Amino acid sequence: MSPNEAPALSPTHAGILPGEPKPFYLDNGEGEKSVVFDTLFTILLTGDETDGQYDVFSCEGNAGQIIPAHIHPFTHEIFFIVDGAVHLWMDDEQGFKEDKVLTSGAFGFVPKGTIHAFRMEAQSKIMGVSSGGFARFFHAMGTPTDKPGIPTPSEFYAPPFSQMKAAGELYGTVFRPDYNFLTD
Repeated sequence: MSPNEAPALSPTHAGILPGEPKPFYLDNGEGEKSVVFDTLFTILLTGDETDGQYDVFSCEGNAGQIIPAHIHPFTHEIFFIVDGAVHLWMDDEQGFKEDKVLTSGAFGFVPKGTIHAFRMEAQSKIMGVSSGGFARFFHAMGTPTDKPGIPTPSEFYAPPFSQMKAAGELYGTVFRPDYNFLTD
């Protein structure tokens, strides 16, 4: 597989999105779904449908642990809080280093090259937008599901480090275990 070639979709995800720029609808709970740790990621639109311009996805879960610090060298990411409260940490290593709890209706922009992490402080739903071609990172990190809604403990999926590393390499995510927002 070449570095620009994405892996084939799992049977659970195949055929949900059109795979090309054409009109379509999804009902509530529909989309390509994967569980990563204790969170459901639902991909609603990918670079396949937008000529590589952007992806749209949702992320929903209960209050939990911080998503580890990481950086996307080539991907911009937007956090729009549909419901709940999400703590977002950012450090652009050029003078901007802040964190804020975003509540329903709030917005955060993480430009490419910015170290960031987040934690759901309450049951929350995030609408995310990213540079085209990134969203299926969540499939590479997680396990496919066809069940909508917040996963139950029996559905949680902790990917092995080798899977996390491979997903990061394929989709331009660098985990920063050396960086800890909570002790800075």
